[in-house]
Amino acid sequence: MSKAGIAVPLPILYQRVKWIYPFLFDEIVVRSTPPLREVMNRYPKVLHVVSHAGTLGWIPAILGLLWAAILEGGKERRAMGLFHRGLYRFGLSRWILRTVFQSYEPPTFAKVIQAFQKEPVNDIALFPEGDNCILGDVYEIRPFRSPKFIELAIAVEAPILVTVHRGSEEWGKDFYIPSWMLRWIAKWQPTYIRPLMKNPILNLPIRIGRIPKFSMRCSLYFPKLSYDQLSSRPRERWFQLHSEAQRVKRLMEALLQDMPYV
Repeated sequence: MSKAGIAVPLPILYQRVKWIYPFLFDEIVVRSTPPLREVMNRYPKVLHVVSHAGTLGWIPAILGLLWAAILEGGKERRAMGLFHRGLYRFGLSRWILRTVFQSYEPPTFAKVIQAFQKEPVNDIALFPEGDNCILGDVYEIRPFRSPKFIELAIAVEAPILVTVHRGSEEWGKDFYIPSWMLRWIAKWQPTYIRPLMKNPILNLPIRIGRIPKFSMRCSLYFPKLSYDQLSSRPRERWFQLHSEAQRVKRLMEALLQDMPYV
């Protein structure tokens, strides 16, 4: 994968970040259907599709998944993270991606599929809400930026472990955006304009605090679409992937609704 990242053994990933856990977590609780140990033992390739919560919610989510995987017998597995290209623009997130995942630039989709198919990558984690996490209610699942993760899963016939979490919502703060600022935001990020016209709130990452109880809920999902069913027509192909991605989103919403607020 060169500068885009490499497959890193989970124990090495954990050694790089284990010093962070006492500072961030009092307790991590993971509930998985089927049990995470069964998932680790049975499936050599797993695509982890994770909810975002606040803007910084990806950090405790990745740490929580890593901790749980090590605990449940995933020590022989290798993982690679996929992150929004915007994270490579900021000092802290860029440092985390380079130091922990050895990822210096966002990989192309073709390289990701190639790595998942041909390289010793067991687990890939991604956050389909992407930068939509900055918009709307952090206690809800936001619209997915792209359904392409479905194509990644079906290309390698990997099940999707859908994961949602609660506990990091207070890491961000909601800011009201007055109408006069919309023209400036349109220059910076035009895709934000329509959502902000409906709900003029941005959730910005201004604090990182200790999480008394970080709860995660996982459920294994098998796409109903196969790779040979994908249309060669781009628009029709996108609608096929979008339809499947919406099933994943509804599962996320159901899992999150079933979790208590912490």
